[in-house]
Amino acid sequence: MIQSKLIQLFKDHNGILTTKMANKYGIHDSTFRKAVKREDIQKYCQGVYFLDDSYFDDLYMLQLKYPKGVFSHETAVMLHWLSTQYPFVYHVSFPRGYHLINSNEQNIQPYYISKKEMDSEYIDVVDSWDSNPLRVTNLEKTIIDMLRYKKTTPGIIEEMLDDYLSREDKNLDRLEAYGKQFNMNNLINERILAVSEHIISASEF
Repeated sequence: MIQSKLIQLFKDHNGILTTKMANKYGIHDSTFRKAVKREDIQKYCQGVYFLDDSYFDDLYMLQLKYPKGVFSHETAVMLHWLSTQYPFVYHVSFPRGYHLINSNEQNIQPYYISKKEMDSEYIDVVDSWDSNPLRVTNLEKTIIDMLRYKKTTPGIIEEMLDDYLSREDKNLDRLEAYGKQFNMNNLINERILAVSEHIISASEF
């Protein structure tokens, strides 16, 4: 009975569960350990499990493993469809003071930022490729982060800016405000706002 309840719970949660989620339904850690031994489910890491390979969602499971992290920089660019490039590592921002162990082995490029930058104001929730919710820096914060970071993939900045300017959901007022807030207003004006004004002027003819 417990076994069938667990499997159904996995299916109700898109094939991925944490022990913390399951505890709310009266299913304890020992049930997961027994299910792994029976090969009913698979273990991703401590406290995070998935039903089978068809449900494997690397971005979502990484987020469950590190709930304090937010996808940012080149991973955020990809998730916002601002580039066709898929980064070779996971770009994740963490609050300053949190230090990730073995980041290279986990293929993670960590960034340690102020807790203020982790506020919900700067974060959106988008779907992963498997329709699981991911926390990611919003469009404008992603632009800011990419422009102030010096080690980016060649060509990605230009592609990102071109795609951003063509987006209907861009928020130039918010971008301008972020530019002032993060002392990047000159660069934002030069690389984006001036170009946007030129595009609008040209379209009027």
